[in-house]
Amino acid sequence: MTTAITRRQLIASGFKAGVGLAALYQLPGFARPILAVSANSQTESSQRFQAAYQRLDEFIVRHMNETGAPGMTLALADRDGLLRSSQYGFADVKAGIKVQPETLFEIGSISKSFVAIALLQLADESKLDLNKPVKNYLPWLKIDSTYTPFATHHLLSHTAGLSGVPLLMRVATTTLRVGFEPGTKWLYSNIGYVLLGFLLESLEQRPFAEIMRRRVLDPLGMSQSVPVISAAIRDRTAIGYGPLKIDRPFPPHGKLAEAPWVDVAEAAGSIAATATDMGNYLRMLLNHGVGPKGRVLSDKAFELLTKPVIKAAFRGEEASYAYGLWVSDKDSHTLLRHTGGMVAFSSAMYADTTDGLAAFASVNASLYGGYRPVAVARYALQLLSAAAKDKELPAPPPPPPASDKIANVTDYVGTFTASDGGKLVLTSEGDKLLLQYAGAAIILEQAAPELFFVKHPDWDLFLLGFSRLQGKVAEAFHGARWWTNERYSGPKTFQYPSEWNAYAGHFQSDSPWYESTRLVIRKGQLLVEGLQPLEAIEPRVFRVPGQAVDVDRVVFDTIVDGRAMRASYSGIEFFRALTP
Repeated sequence: MTTAITRRQLIASGFKAGVGLAALYQLPGFARPILAVSANSQTESSQRFQAAYQRLDEFIVRHMNETGAPGMTLALADRDGLLRSSQYGFADVKAGIKVQPETLFEIGSISKSFVAIALLQLADESKLDLNKPVKNYLPWLKIDSTYTPFATHHLLSHTAGLSGVPLLMRVATTTLRVGFEPGTKWLYSNIGYVLLGFLLESLEQRPFAEIMRRRVLDPLGMSQSVPVISAAIRDRTAIGYGPLKIDRPFPPHGKLAEAPWVDVAEAAGSIAATATDMGNYLRMLLNHGVGPKGRVLSDKAFELLTKPVIKAAFRGEEASYAYGLWVSDKDSHTLLRHTGGMVAFSSAMYADTTDGLAAFASVNASLYGGYRPVAVARYALQLLSAAAKDKELPAPPPPPPASDKIANVTDYVGTFTASDGGKLVLTSEGDKLLLQYAGAAIILEQAAPELFFVKHPDWDLFLLGFSRLQGKVAEAFHGARWWTNERYSGPKTFQYPSEWNAYAGHFQSDSPWYESTRLVIRKGQLLVEGLQPLEAIEPRVFRVPGQAVDVDRVVFDTIVDGRAMRASYSGIEFFRALTP
């Protein structure tokens, strides 16, 4: 989990808090995309999009170089079906194998709407009451709650009150805490959709993969796609990439490496698909439940699938969550959207049900802090919409700002002093911020407001951060280290329980979803990655303070020679690593 606060954020779904961390790893071979187009691509209707396709290809080449994406697959569709499937870059960088139309990409949480479709079919068949407590269907569930029991409706809409942390199926059989009255708040919860997979199996008395194949993939004509990710499809799937150094913040221009293969049977994100097949899925959304082989959802069921349940922002934009989909009305257009993040894949889907146009994009890498190819899907939809209306094509999104250009660089310049007399000296050259260290000037790169990457082996385990007093930078910190300047006027010594010393150190998970994290003590606080404070609520038990939802717990145990050897974060186990 050290990639950043993104993938499985401490608050949202992981042990480690983070900040958007970038990967820019430029690879050759992007200039000429491989294209596979649908049978209707030569029709007069389709020809009107050619200029839009060219402009989109140009943007994608630029975008992939800016983000470091090794490969990408893309599907564009209208109500008649696939308009275009196009592939870019590499499925295997080392072997030089390019992405092909038949290459599988893991679509991540876009899978959630597929699960919702199967459950809505069962509701239509009177085999499921969406408002009946889930525990009535799954009596083995262990729930710690003082609230009204949650129903399928709550799980589908992420309003059940379950944790946002765990994804793994094994956590579903542990005791699950409920943090609020179901239906009153929204908290994105992968474990909720894992339970929905169990619910499907209980209702159908068949394996989850078989249910999804028979109820969703086959009716949609998604014959090349698979309902669960297993080693059986490894030779058909693009190789996924992630940070070379998984145990520390991933800086701009950081090197990528092949990520470990992970079987995924969890219903929260188990589908791998081709772009062509995803065109059929998009067509179904645009036709309100009608796929290429006929109706997959009734009018009533499709209305439920896309009916806003609760306000929930989509990547900072105003939106609502329905069942496995974000829904928003923007400029008199109804948009259905979702993204997906896997250990080594990132995906985005946009469908404009007003214009009848949609786009899906997937990249075989986990990149910059929560990166998803949203910019590609959004721009593709804008281009299609303009071309369909014979309007001027929109300009591409601007390039991202350079991470080494600091707008308020002089705020950080100066000398900071630690309690042992050690100095931290920062200077500037133009809009660049430099750390003077060991006779060298190290250019800092911004990771988030007040947080910076220091590209030096003595500094790369943590981000260098700053805090202000009365609007002026007065403190600097890096892991457990802390410095102040002349503006600081607070205390210099801090008290904390001595037993906390047992909890500091490096912890690793056996799951590539969560990887590793480091805990330090600074200014009398126990901090995850030197950034996120933990608050003690009883011996060896902590929570994240200041959150609107109090559902997650960090529990330390197995003390050996004054060190905790294990930490559990809402059911995800971490074990002490005897490394820095």
